[in-house]
Parts: sequence; C-alpha cells; structure tokens
Amino acid sequence: MIYIVTDRFTHRQLEAFRAVIKSGKVTTAAGVLNSTQPSISRMISDLESFTGFKLFERQGRQLIPTSEALSLYEEVERSFVGLAEISRVIEDIRDFRQGSLMIAGMPALALKFLPDVIATFIESEPGITVSLRARSSKAVLQHLSSQQFDLGFAALDSNHPAVNSRPIFTSPMQAVLPIGHPLANKERLEPADFHKIPFVALGAEIATRSETDTFFASGNARPRIVAEAQLSASICELVASGTGVSIIEPVTAANFASAEKIVTRPLYPEQPFRYDLLLPALREPSRVAVRFLELVEDRFALLLPY
Repeated sequence: MIYIVTDRFTHRQLEAFRAVIKSGKVTTAAGVLNSTQPSISRMISDLESFTGFKLFERQGRQLIPTSEALSLYEEVERSFVGLAEISRVIEDIRDFRQGSLMIAGMPALALKFLPDVIATFIESEPGITVSLRARSSKAVLQHLSSQQFDLGFAALDSNHPAVNSRPIFTSPMQAVLPIGHPLANKERLEPADFHKIPFVALGAEIATRSETDTFFASGNARPRIVAEAQLSASICELVASGTGVSIIEPVTAANFASAEKIVTRPLYPEQPFRYDLLLPALREPSRVAVRFLELVEDRFALLLPY
C-alpha cells in the first residue's frame, strides 16, 4: 500500500501520470488532457521528485512505466474510478435519473389522487423511487416534523415549528348522491334539501363533520343519519350502494363521479375545503420534490377546474 500526502502534489499531476501510462506517449497524453507536451513532461518530473523514484523509462518514442509506477497506477486508477462513479451519481441526480421521494398524505388524497400523480411522475422520471404513506392529517404532520419525509398533504391548521405549511388548493365541498337520486335533478343543494333524508356522515372526530353540521344548522335541516365513516372513499361506496346521500371533500367526490359510481352537486352556500402542503422546515425542498409538486398542481387544476 502506498500512502500519499495529498497536500504535496496535484490532481493534475496524477491525471498526467495516468494519461501517459495509458497512451505510452507524452504527446498523446497532452492531447487527451488538452495540454502541451512540455507541461505534461514537467508534471511527470514534479511527480517523480515527490515520490522519490523513477516513473518511466524511455525506449525510443515510447515511455515504459517502471514497476514502481505500475504499483502507483493501481492506486491512482482505483481513485479515478471512484471519482467517475461520483460524477455519474451527480449527473443522475441532476437529470432525475436517481433519487427518492418520501410522501405522507391524508387518505382523501393518498387513495387515488396521489397514486395518479405518482404514476405520471414515474413515467417521466423512472429513476426516482417514490414512497407513499396514507395517514391521518395529524399523523402526516408528525411524519413531516421528523424531517424524514419530503412532502406532506393534509387538511389542518398547523403552527408546528418543524413544519412549513401552506394551502395548495381550495375548492367547495360537494354533495354526493346515488345514481338516479331525486336530488340529482337540482342544480345545487341547500340545507333544507337534506332535511330528514338518509345521510351518511363523517365520524364525529373528523374536523369537517362540524362544518357540515354548521351548514345544516344554517337552514334548520336535520338529515337522518343512517351510517358514519371516517374516510370519504368509504362514504362514497355507501352512497353508491344507495345507503344515503352525503357531503364530502371535492377530490374524492370528483374521483367517484368520474368513475360514474355517484353524482355530485354543489352546495349553497358554498363550503370551502382547503388542502394543505406540509414541508420539513429544516431543509429546502429537493429538485425532485419541486418537480413532483408541479404535477400535483396540474392534477388539481385538471380534476377540479372550478
């Protein structure tokens, strides 16, 4: 093993040494390194002065490496291979050919919306590995506060010091109805339209439930609650089976409506629903995360153009 004191010779000298070993000629090495023959000769001489042994024997126009030079070359080449691999990784990261993305999302987005975005993202950036965790909004906040996730999608007010939060999209909540339901004949639905109608409600622990209750109270309406569920997707399945009608966030409503499993109608007065983007506060979003967010925003605009 040869130990080299790195502050007493230059990387350029090693490049010259390597090029001469490979080509056997100073003139060829100069061309490879875009240098001059005197400059290459001087760097070889300086390197010999540092090592204390001869590196090449001249035979005509050919330079023949000494046994000491060959031993040194093994170490030098190993180092250059490592540098080449580092350069390749840098290029892969820069060109999105390598990398990862950790995402945590509320079920309303993680069950259909985000997988659709991920599929589009991977199609255009196949070298990126994406991990998606479906969690409650509070759990998404906890994941992002750990700084181990790149992006979080939730619906909650947060002032957590380790998480940056901002609205990413706001759209009105929607009434969801079974196919052929009489209320589908109306262009929009008011609180009174739900009075004594079989209704599938969000669980009482879900924040949006209180907003729906306020909507009904504004018109003194009392729907007949026949079932409760925590997830918008579960509610839509119940509605599709004819169990009752409901009011849910717009993304899941749009997904089920596009699949022709239910029909949707707007509410009056409107009930805005806000989706939030959560980011780790202790680091800037990666280039991969920024690219993914562009697709998320495009998908929101496509799915919910209003």
